[in-house]
Amino acid sequence: MNIKEFVSGFKSHPVLFVGTGLSLRYLNNAFNWDELLKSTCKIVDKNEENYLDIKAKHIIDNGVFNFPSIGSDVEKLFNQFLTENRNGALKDINDEYYKSIENGKPISRFKLYVASVLKNLELKSIQKEEIELLKQLKNNISSIITTNYDTLLENIIGFKPLIGNDILLSNPYGALYKIHGCVSDPSKIIISSEDYDRSKSQDELIRAQLLSLFIHNPVIFLGYGAQDENVNNILKTVFKYTEYNTEAFRKIKENFLIVEYAPNSENEEISDYHLKIEDIPIQIKKLQTDKYSSLYKELVEAKYPISAVDIRKVQNIMSDIITAKSSDKKSVREVIVVDSQEEINNEDRVLVITYGNRETANTIKQTVFKEKLIPEHMSVNDFINNYFEIIDEKNKERIKVIDRLTIAKNVYFPILGFQKIYSKLKFSSKIEQIQKDILDKFVKKTPKHFTKHMSIEDVFKDSTIATSNKHSTLVFNVWNDNIPLENLELFLRNYDEDKGDSKYRRLITLYDYKRYK
Repeated sequence: MNIKEFVSGFKSHPVLFVGTGLSLRYLNNAFNWDELLKSTCKIVDKNEENYLDIKAKHIIDNGVFNFPSIGSDVEKLFNQFLTENRNGALKDINDEYYKSIENGKPISRFKLYVASVLKNLELKSIQKEEIELLKQLKNNISSIITTNYDTLLENIIGFKPLIGNDILLSNPYGALYKIHGCVSDPSKIIISSEDYDRSKSQDELIRAQLLSLFIHNPVIFLGYGAQDENVNNILKTVFKYTEYNTEAFRKIKENFLIVEYAPNSENEEISDYHLKIEDIPIQIKKLQTDKYSSLYKELVEAKYPISAVDIRKVQNIMSDIITAKSSDKKSVREVIVVDSQEEINNEDRVLVITYGNRETANTIKQTVFKEKLIPEHMSVNDFINNYFEIIDEKNKERIKVIDRLTIAKNVYFPILGFQKIYSKLKFSSKIEQIQKDILDKFVKKTPKHFTKHMSIEDVFKDSTIATSNKHSTLVFNVWNDNIPLENLELFLRNYDEDKGDSKYRRLITLYDYKRYK
């Protein structure tokens, strides 16, 4: 069975279960568990054999180590070292530690350090094609579960990260379950045996929450080896509650795929993989390859009755209705069922949800069943604020609305990405020339003494650059190819200031021009 045949059998959107291997594949600054603990231990003692001595104390059997226990020992050594070296090379970590105590929420120095090491994302340019495909997966996957601490997945795919108790209250579609914590909240990182002991009761609840996902959705393991403990624990949880050799049992095991890294392999054939879960023989599927793009393409192109994006929208609205939740802009005053007078075939079913009144509903009744597409009204700001969402979804219908917009000559507008998706835009060439001219004009009027910087983080950290000049410095370095576009993209995707500001408009247009020119 090849990848296409396997994916074509999916009846629902798959769940991705992601391990360290994926971060190692796409990030320059990624570590597996052993490497992370080893590099941290070297800060305390340069002699690598001391770390090996710690490992030797916690060997289980056959070369298998108890890494949570190793983590506990390294944490104690590291915390003691920083206590005795208050103003040393890691003074910033000590500063954060004492600040956390002042705030009444002490955080281990060790965890603060781990978070600082993994916080900055350095994408591998060699994996650009796969990363682009990975971004598009959000339209066709229901959710992601990961044991990784870094923020690679939320930055690339855009799902909302859920940590700790938040997992128990979540809408599964569009969720990123970070079951071992995240660098965004170091206090919740699970890395030592004490952490695992404290989280045991919570783990049972989280496993129960995730169990329905595994039973009703295909599950694809990425970044794990076939013998990984995390994989085996999940399989144990699922098959523990499923009677052996029943129809449900057979259906579930056919839905599990382990993608195992095989250097330089372009294999696209999926094979059977036999294992035992507590002496019960299980057969699931395995793909050994180094060509992940083949799997991603099939997942992106898979056809379902409704996209995962639309399911997320509907579930969020239904949640609002059920809980009678309201906001200033849209309030659920009344639930209105809009139906057709004529019989509708299953493949033509239409769901209409309105926040309006019965007059709105009557208007919909008169029009929605006569015209399947009602063009959305969008402004220039809508296209700028939702640039990456529209690009990722490759939504031609939304992009067509650009032809109805009036775009002033002095306004930044990222036209090239939209034009690449829908090449028939009437005024794209004219808008493109305007964007080139205003970008060129801005760069030419910037001072020539700007220093060369290789990342956005370096620009903001450079104390020799006045705050008023940081934006110009950033633009100058992107324009001259010093700062990689991947770095700018991550910055823009996580932009938490006003997107109506001219700085954001200029940067998104600069990114668009450099990316698609």
